[in-house]
Amino acid sequence: MKPITTLVLLADDASARILINQGIGKGLRDHAELSLKQFADAQIEYGDRPGRQTGGPAGAARHGFDPHETADVQSRARFARHLAEALEQEWAQLRPDRLIIAAAPKMLGALRGAITGAPAAALHADLAKDLIKVALRDLPAHFADIQPM
Repeated sequence: MKPITTLVLLADDASARILINQGIGKGLRDHAELSLKQFADAQIEYGDRPGRQTGGPAGAARHGFDPHETADVQSRARFARHLAEALEQEWAQLRPDRLIIAAAPKMLGALRGAITGAPAAALHADLAKDLIKVALRDLPAHFADIQPM
């Protein structure tokens, strides 16, 4: 019987780890680490003041407006898209059977919207926990409630 290979994605708003498990009793091992800083668009600066819109002839009317999303939300969504792309590449190379995601709650929401294709179809479980700084040896206890396929 072929062992079930699982990719585990741990993420918060600024860093991520991809781990791999190649079957029962094999444990988790680090596969890759990613950081928001390594992506070129991470350095975008945002203004603190709301934008202004002019309308009418010669800009007679001026209206202030609030941005639809904060800088944190935009940054989180951008990092989630980068993680989804990295996950697609790893998925094509490793061909795992399932995916488990553990991320800070807000990042988990962003990842759910960003991950598509084969990884999304193979999503076995997700945890709204920030486990990015947990030592590798301590991680299996956090996944104890997840049933094998």
